[in-house]
Amino acid sequence: MKRIFFYMLMVITVSMMASCNGCSESKEKATVFAADYDGVVQDFTAGVDHIVATHRQTMFSLAEGNKYEWRNLQVKFNRKITSETLDDLHVVDITDVFYYWDDGPWVQYITSNVKDGTLIPAKIPDIWIEDEDMSEAEIKLWPEDVIKRLKEWNGIVPPASTMILRRPVGPRRCNAQWVIGNIGEVIFIDAVTGEITDWCPAFPIPNVNGPLGEWP
Repeated sequence: MKRIFFYMLMVITVSMMASCNGCSESKEKATVFAADYDGVVQDFTAGVDHIVATHRQTMFSLAEGNKYEWRNLQVKFNRKITSETLDDLHVVDITDVFYYWDDGPWVQYITSNVKDGTLIPAKIPDIWIEDEDMSEAEIKLWPEDVIKRLKEWNGIVPPASTMILRRPVGPRRCNAQWVIGNIGEVIFIDAVTGEITDWCPAFPIPNVNGPLGEWP
């Protein structure tokens, strides 16, 4: 009898875990239903910078006069980014993350998809602290420039689902960085100089062999 009860308990536990996983996936997908997009597809051939400029104009209206900050940009391609796919990549989805204050902190996402148009989900009461404001940052390299730079580079591109532009918060100020990688490995491409490193420039590796006063 005890053995039967144990098996029943295991079945119920597994069922509950599967149900919870399903709920989690539903919540994640709830903000990206195709029906939520406006159907007005922007000109993706004009470049990512053009669509970002459009998103920033939209955000100006959404913020209703409040100063907003452009904190993050996520670019998705038609396939995974690897060293082997660089010749066959084109942008299919662009998501900007904005942050502003209006009787409290708010985070606003704006997404444009090459097939579905633009999605502006409800603003989220939250604090975005991982990245600095890029509103006034100099950006010379956009995704097409980054891809060209990677082709010239004699290194391995870690497989990634997206290319992210951010200005990391850290003890050292740095230019905005294009970040490509996964949980195991990552590379940073300077959006101004094109320099490629496998460590975050906002957290430079200290010269542990040098005098303490000369550490970054």
